[in-house]
Amino acid sequence: MRVAVLGLEDFGFHLACTLHELGDEVMAVDRNENRVQEIMRYVSKAVVADVADREALKDLGIRSMEVVAVDVGERFEISVLLTHYLRELGIPRVLIKAANADQAKILTLIGANDVVQPEREIAVKTAHLIHYSRLKLLDAVTLGHGYFVLTLQVPPSFVGRRVEELELLNRYHVHLLAIKPAEEKAVPFVPDASYPLLQDDVLVIMGGRRN
Repeated sequence: MRVAVLGLEDFGFHLACTLHELGDEVMAVDRNENRVQEIMRYVSKAVVADVADREALKDLGIRSMEVVAVDVGERFEISVLLTHYLRELGIPRVLIKAANADQAKILTLIGANDVVQPEREIAVKTAHLIHYSRLKLLDAVTLGHGYFVLTLQVPPSFVGRRVEELELLNRYHVHLLAIKPAEEKAVPFVPDASYPLLQDDVLVIMGGRRN
């Protein structure tokens, strides 16, 4: 996939690097020469340019991109202008970083396909890690409408018991999606009913907040 990342604040920088690691063709653009120099070896192409300059973006071939992601920090007015401009150019997917819900609503109304609020998402995840620390929670993903996917260590009371004995759906109203075995190099798998849980196994479960 051909992706342009306009603005290399923390979110944009790591987004560009990760997309390149995944095999996408990534062009990173920022007016800060130091950031561009830093990211150069981690992306397909890195360019020093003002992302608010329409003509400069045209010269860089922005029209050929399948996805354009924008992270210009606190410069919300630039995010608005870029969203409108990129949609005018017919970019299939425009992703914008927003600082809050009000900004997200405005950016969506003027045409952004995706609006992300990474600070809020990280805060929600961290709150779950703290609140459910007694469960040895390792990760939490919000699915919306009060549903979550949680990754956690096997509770001591589950160790040695078979999956079917636990009756997770009937007793706790949660779904067991996968298990990461105790062995260091083992890959996650969907267990059958007879699998006995080991002390260092990691469970991936899905359910409502209350459950």
